[in-house]
Amino acid sequence: MSSLSDQAAKKIELKNRELQLQKRKLELDLEKHQLQVECDKTELEKQRFRIKQDEYKLKERIDKLEEIETEFETNGPDIIRLTISKKVRRAMAGTKESQLKCDDDMNALQRFRYERYVYEQDLNEKDDRLADLLDTETRLRELAQREQCLMEQLEQDPARFQQEIIDGQKEYILTEREWWIIRNSFSNGALERGFEYWRSHPRWYLHRVLREDCAGRGGCCGRDCGCCVDRKLGSHRKLAVGHCTIECGCCQKARGFELSEDEKRYLSIRYAVSQDGTSKKNFELKDLQLKNLELQRIHSQELMKDRTIRYEFPEGGVVEYERYINQDDGIPEDEAEFTDNECPVEEDPYYHRICQASIWGLVEGNFDKPYDLIDTHDLIEEPRYKQACESTWGLGGSNKESFSLVSHEDNNSMMTETDW
Repeated sequence: MSSLSDQAAKKIELKNRELQLQKRKLELDLEKHQLQVECDKTELEKQRFRIKQDEYKLKERIDKLEEIETEFETNGPDIIRLTISKKVRRAMAGTKESQLKCDDDMNALQRFRYERYVYEQDLNEKDDRLADLLDTETRLRELAQREQCLMEQLEQDPARFQQEIIDGQKEYILTEREWWIIRNSFSNGALERGFEYWRSHPRWYLHRVLREDCAGRGGCCGRDCGCCVDRKLGSHRKLAVGHCTIECGCCQKARGFELSEDEKRYLSIRYAVSQDGTSKKNFELKDLQLKNLELQRIHSQELMKDRTIRYEFPEGGVVEYERYINQDDGIPEDEAEFTDNECPVEEDPYYHRICQASIWGLVEGNFDKPYDLIDTHDLIEEPRYKQACESTWGLGGSNKESFSLVSHEDNNSMMTETDW
């Protein structure tokens, strides 16, 4: 009897367990169903959000199309003529370039490409990114030259300099990517062809303008060390070829002292070529210039007041004069005869000179072939004396010669074909 009761108890226990398992299974199915419902709700919300985004984008496109339609209704004939003019000019430009290539006049070809690029920039109102490219190349040279200095000092303090080298290598890679982003923004046109032609020469950076600029800034081109001619960078630093920067170790040895961070920052700002007003260097340089101009204006105004008080007016007249110059004229800015936005931005002569040599291989007023302007000598004399013959400028048959000291920052690259 006891065995039968035990078996009955076991059967009841098994049935209870089966019921519990079934109950647990149903609970799990319910949880799965609830999770699926939540996922479906989330997916539905995502779809609604995407639909709203698509509606917003579609509305923007419709608004743009309406603006284009309105503009075309107003200026349709002018737009058509401008489009036809662009296509005709491009066809003529291709024919002109082919003719100059056949004539083997590479200077004229590069000048034609440069003028074509400037024309297209003005016509299409595009931003000029050449200054950003040149500043990025300068930063690449700074990092590579700093790396060389640290490698020479590695034995003195391996732990410290090894970390600096690693940090510099990371920054170089990121800066190199930035260079390629800017480079890939060049459209297939005059700039692309002119840049590729000039940079295809492995020694393009030994252009005489760039070497004279390096020597004028105290770089190795003004000494017989030959660092700029053979920097020994290696293939992994091919974009860092070029002249001395604030991080050049040879220049530091020649100076006999190391520049402070403030001095390096000042020189970086001074020799930056960016002119778009967006880079940090250019902002700081313009801010410094504006502060200096404001201080000069205040100082001049105070001097003028002092002189007026002493020499020109009696006491009553001086009081009236001071009140007059300090009061507001009451003319709103929008009613002024001229505004700052109407004044054309003057191109920096230093940027113009360096850009022409670095991007196009050209010099203002010089008509030699660009490759003939590459100088591989170890030493560029600095300062450079320029001999100008009067007969060159058509001033008669006189044989008199005049000599003038040419400043590397102020000559604005006004060199003639007789100079080189």
